Amino acid sequence: ERPRPPRHSATPSAASRLRSAGGDRALQQQMGALYQGYGTHYVDLWLGTPEPQRQTVIVDTGSGVTAFPCEECKKCGDDYHTDKGYKESKSQSFAVLGCSECMRGYCATMDGSKKCRISMSYAEGSSWSAYESRDLCYAGGPHDASLTIEGSQTNIEDVALDHIDPVDASQFAFELVFGCQVSITGLFITQLADGIMGMENEKTSFWKQMHGKDAIPRPEFSLCFSRQDVAKREGTGAGAMTLGGVDTRLHMSPMVFAKNQKGSGFYAVHLKGIYLRDGGGKSAGDVTSDASRLHKLSIDEGTLNRGNVIVDSGTTDTYFTSALAKPFKDAWKKLQGKAYSHTPVSLSHAEIDAMPTIVIVMQGCQGCAVVGDETDEDPDKVPNYVGGAFAEKYDAKDIVIAIPASHYMEFDSDTGKYVARFYTEESSGSVLGANAMMGHDIYFDTARGRVGFAESDCDYMRLVSEVGSISSPGHVSAAKTEVSPAEGEGGDESEEAVEPTDMEEEEIYAEVEEIMEEAQELEDEIAQEISLPELPTPEGDPEMGEGANNGEIFIPVPSPPLPPANDGKDEVDPDSYQLFNGNESPVQTHKKFGAGGGDVKGMAAEILDDMKHECSSGGCRLVAALSILAASVVVIILVRRTVARRRVVRQYQEAELEISDLALDSDDDDEHEGYVDEPPQIT
Repeated sequence: ERPRPPRHSATPSAASRLRSAGGDRALQQQMGALYQGYGTHYVDLWLGTPEPQRQTVIVDTGSGVTAFPCEECKKCGDDYHTDKGYKESKSQSFAVLGCSECMRGYCATMDGSKKCRISMSYAEGSSWSAYESRDLCYAGGPHDASLTIEGSQTNIEDVALDHIDPVDASQFAFELVFGCQVSITGLFITQLADGIMGMENEKTSFWKQMHGKDAIPRPEFSLCFSRQDVAKREGTGAGAMTLGGVDTRLHMSPMVFAKNQKGSGFYAVHLKGIYLRDGGGKSAGDVTSDASRLHKLSIDEGTLNRGNVIVDSGTTDTYFTSALAKPFKDAWKKLQGKAYSHTPVSLSHAEIDAMPTIVIVMQGCQGCAVVGDETDEDPDKVPNYVGGAFAEKYDAKDIVIAIPASHYMEFDSDTGKYVARFYTEESSGSVLGANAMMGHDIYFDTARGRVGFAESDCDYMRLVSEVGSISSPGHVSAAKTEVSPAEGEGGDESEEAVEPTDMEEEEIYAEVEEIMEEAQELEDEIAQEISLPELPTPEGDPEMGEGANNGEIFIPVPSPPLPPANDGKDEVDPDSYQLFNGNESPVQTHKKFGAGGGDVKGMAAEILDDMKHECSSGGCRLVAALSILAASVVVIILVRRTVARRRVVRQYQEAELEISDLALDSDDDDEHEGYVDEPPQIT
């Protein structure tokens, strides 16, 4: 039997590791990247200490359990999944739940001991079996590197901060109870993601445990799905997940709300009608702009909602009641001139765009408590509101959702063909799957009984780049996690930072200025090198071409730093922060990125002066001075190398010219006196 840390060992528990950090964490919500799976979307989940391990999990609003393969699981998809199974024996914070702690499972004998067993089976034939366990984890973050876990503190509700940067993810760490899978079958073996993340409205769901451990301040989350035609094993970005709220910066239209028809478990909505829109259209505003193109399917409201209509991100496709089959297929044939089928077909992008758009009218949240985040715009001007666009009598604030062909037609990269993924064959109930959710940021506001919809391109990385929150890679540690010491093990001991004295500061400043003076002398030396007379070049040499190089010498020199990010508010001075242009000398370029066109010494003086004003504490000034000192040393080394390189190149070119002159003399001798196999005499 493999070694496994006992639940009651001397090793500090994950809870004590988290508590040891103490203090408040000023966080509102966390946003992280989603990746394209085989029709579904998954997120990175990092678990364990001291070295977090990645497990990718399908985000599933139709499941209440997070689970993935552990060490016991044999032949569990290693050849298909993004990662190998979770090695729980390598985590110091991993623990198996005892029978008195079962959350979703039931007490059973597994592997010779009592554990909380969970077994799940699915209609399409897949199944898995696991035991409940817990470990420290966080979701999202950089895709290929774990982050330092500094501890999980109590969050503060009344602050609004941006937390879309991947390197913020570990600040939301908490203890998760999950299923450690020992066997899986069917699609769970062949899917791209390692496991599943339960996101339904249950106490065992990921977001609810996260909220219960104070990792997020509010019991809500949102999912924003985009889609790529090809899902790569190394990761294909396809949307964003926001834990603890919703981020309106992703939205292309105001968010509108439908009433959540269920208080627990699945998220269900009530449909009022369904249409096919002739000529396509991607936005709800586009498809409702011309009512004459909307063809209502003949099905009564009660039949359409029989057995619930759920929003299920873990189901790849969209499935409707079989009662919709005939009206849907009749309308399709009328518009397309051919029968609707799931046979793969070759289509151009233009042909897909012209195919009918499926339009759903959903009951709004009339009667819901006013929260304050509802749009007060005229319903006729809000794309996802019905307004007065339909001939049928709907409430103006009922909701319109468009499912264009680019979402329900799935591309098969193996065959190069498209397959229709909208089905009308369910005996009871309907499912709005991942392809119906695409193109929307969907907000699951469980506390207020709402499901929000806003149209979006779900471009997480664009948002991150626009906000400018991507932090330095220096914040990322490859598969290493720092854990705060446990209580009672020296964790309360602290050292006060020693402030440098004024004399120490002055000594550092003097040393920096001395180094910068030396850099200035070297700069002047380079300038003298550049001002040397041009070397002569052979005229009329057919190998070099007419006017070749014009006697100019090109010496590689270090480039100045890139310009700081500009938010578009201020115009950039054309003479500032330029890289080397054309044949400008290093001296010319140096002056361009120096303050006011000054020299190195002047630039250093200005930097030191700014530092004294901006840094209020001695510690700050010491760190800044040491940083400048280190940078100065690097500059001097680079400048010295440049000077040496310039001298070597010059000597090489002079020697090359001598050899060239001798070769010309030899050619002249051969032309007039014949070839002589003797070295030329040099006088």
